[in-house]
Amino acid sequence: MLKKLASIAMLLAYTSAHACDVCGASGSSQGLGILPQFYKHFVGVQYQYRSFSSEHPGLFEYLPKERSTEYYNTLQLWGKANIGSRVQFFGFLPYQYNNRVTDTGTSTYKGFGDASLLAMATIVRTADTSDSRVKHVLLAGGGIKAPTGKRTTGVNSGEMMNIQTGSGSWDFILSANYTLRGGNAGFNADASYTFTTTNAANYKYGDRLSVSINGFYWWKVNSFVLQPQMGIRADYALHDYDNYSRKWLNYNTGGYLTYITAGAQVFYKRLGLQCSYAIPVFQHYSSGYVEATQKAELGFLYFL
Repeated sequence: MLKKLASIAMLLAYTSAHACDVCGASGSSQGLGILPQFYKHFVGVQYQYRSFSSEHPGLFEYLPKERSTEYYNTLQLWGKANIGSRVQFFGFLPYQYNNRVTDTGTSTYKGFGDASLLAMATIVRTADTSDSRVKHVLLAGGGIKAPTGKRTTGVNSGEMMNIQTGSGSWDFILSANYTLRGGNAGFNADASYTFTTTNAANYKYGDRLSVSINGFYWWKVNSFVLQPQMGIRADYALHDYDNYSRKWLNYNTGGYLTYITAGAQVFYKRLGLQCSYAIPVFQHYSSGYVEATQKAELGFLYFL
């Protein structure tokens, strides 16, 4: 009897420590969106907010389900630097403050997240001196995400893997960004794919694909530029692996999230303001146990 109780206790501990089963954070991905082309370089700070409502099935059928709400807050320093006329480098350094709230308490993870660096080449671009009414620019490239975020592993590290500030893995990114403008109207298409690797705990997050399409219109009055925009964003993530070496697939992870987005950009001389809000319209994430509720962004830019 004691052996059975000990086995159950160990199983419960293992499940608690590795129950990234139904957390939505790993479905996120960094996108470039509509990029201002006024200056070659800029630095900025961006605040991102996301929230999810989760249902955690009990270890046994007779145990009640646990419900939780996850809040992800990211304050991110980012910037762009042009090298020559065809290469652009983008850098991102996030600081995370994440909460998981249940009926029994709140778990908080905070600290610097995983930094990333992208190198984008200009594949096609209409010359600034062109008289063409229709102008476009295509950027394509890739980069790397480094495991600079704090991450704890083991039985006593807490139960949520995805709510921690870092993934613990080196990941590789492919990215493309296309903008077409005719007169004052235009649209932007942005896509990125993240190839993930295993971390020190042999946990592997699923590869991720993010695609967004936005239409925009801009007005210019003296030194002010106003650019409202609206569109759609889709995120898709493959299943995670609890143990990649043994191919222990976690079927309660991965899925898709589709948002309707609306926002605006305002520029005045060397200053820029960006804001957006997104609500989910189609989703099936973590086998239906996770429901995205809302997403918002606010950012400031300074052009060099």
